[in-house]
Amino acid sequence: MKKFTYPVQLALYLASFLGILIVLMLFAQQYHLRFDLTTNKRYSLSPQTIKVLNKLKKSVKVIGFFTTGAEKNKAKDLLEQYTYHSKKIDYIFIDPERHPLEAKKYNIHRYNTLVVQSDQKREQIYEISEEKLTNAIVKVTRKGKKTIYFLKGHGEHDIKDVEKNGYSKLKDTLEEKGYEVKSLLLVKQPKIPEGTALLVIAGPQKALLPAEVEAIKAYLNKGGSGLFLLEPETAPQLAKLLKEKGIVLDNDIIVDKMSRLFGGDYLIPVVVKYNQSHSVTKGFNLACFFPLARSVNIEKKPSKGEKTEILAWTSENSWGEKDLSDLKAGKAIYDKKDIAGPIPVAAASFSEEKNGFKLIVVGDSDFIGNTYLQVSGNKDLALNMINWLTEEQDLITIPSKKTSSKPLVLSSNQAKVLFWLPVVGLPLLILLSGISIYLRRRRL
Repeated sequence: MKKFTYPVQLALYLASFLGILIVLMLFAQQYHLRFDLTTNKRYSLSPQTIKVLNKLKKSVKVIGFFTTGAEKNKAKDLLEQYTYHSKKIDYIFIDPERHPLEAKKYNIHRYNTLVVQSDQKREQIYEISEEKLTNAIVKVTRKGKKTIYFLKGHGEHDIKDVEKNGYSKLKDTLEEKGYEVKSLLLVKQPKIPEGTALLVIAGPQKALLPAEVEAIKAYLNKGGSGLFLLEPETAPQLAKLLKEKGIVLDNDIIVDKMSRLFGGDYLIPVVVKYNQSHSVTKGFNLACFFPLARSVNIEKKPSKGEKTEILAWTSENSWGEKDLSDLKAGKAIYDKKDIAGPIPVAAASFSEEKNGFKLIVVGDSDFIGNTYLQVSGNKDLALNMINWLTEEQDLITIPSKKTSSKPLVLSSNQAKVLFWLPVVGLPLLILLSGISIYLRRRRL
């Protein structure tokens, strides 16, 4: 009887074990979990991307045109993360050499290209990064394009100007993000065009006409969004308009001797402190440089239904110089009449009512010109501002994750232990165990 009991029990154990394995496999196919144990969360998507994926209502297909190699593997790893978070994302890879007709169909002119498609909208990206892919998904799934107008006619920075003071690089960047960027000569028309997502006033050198100021005021009162980049000693009539919205422009120039540490002039203040409770600057920690800037403050008691906040400050070593004549003469000495640092250089104001106005004021316009746009965090901060104003927070820049190597350095004693224990000790232990078992069986 015992002879039959043991095989039956063994068969039952094996059947139970196999049954558990099958159930686990079926469960793993239906529900799968990922864990990213890397220190910088290299294999995890940012909260911005996850937010975009959770709100997807349309299916998105990504076609990767790769041959073989590291870039294809990088793209596959990234797309796996997207499909993990959303069932509306699907992807395939096509070898453009083996399938030239498919490459021609999608107008592919280079290897390592991702085509993001939803309905009839299509975007191509050539850099395999989370930021590029997420923004492409946003572009193909949203309705239409949002238009940004840059005011001109008063000496403002020109979006077509490729020289150092121009805004051509900013224009290219915004168009890459899916915006439509245009110039606006308000003298020729009585009001801001319908459908304007954002009005940018970038460093006017001449006074605006009263009718232009009234048109801007009317646009904001109807729920418009404005980005005011105003240099020292300029735009007094706009300063009056902004004060009505809770933002105060002072007549000063910021002096920051800390900028010398970064190789800059003391009239190029370094912005190192940000409002971590505001959407624009939450989690932002990059240094920004503002050439020849003025202070921007807020009213202590804003109008009912309006909210104002400072977004960024310079260092404690800076001050707002009130005596501009001495400053122009080369004298930069802090005294009691000056404004002590840290100095606020950017502020936001918005109406808490439905479809209310939104605006951001910065005491400088050169920081996003062609010369300074790529310096440190200038571009990232500007894009965050514009995306908040146009209610496109999904397009807020996603910083790239840096890979850091941590070499393992062993002392001589640790190296010896590491060699003798696994290389000599373990094999010797196994050998001695085998000899011992052999001798014991021989005695029996």
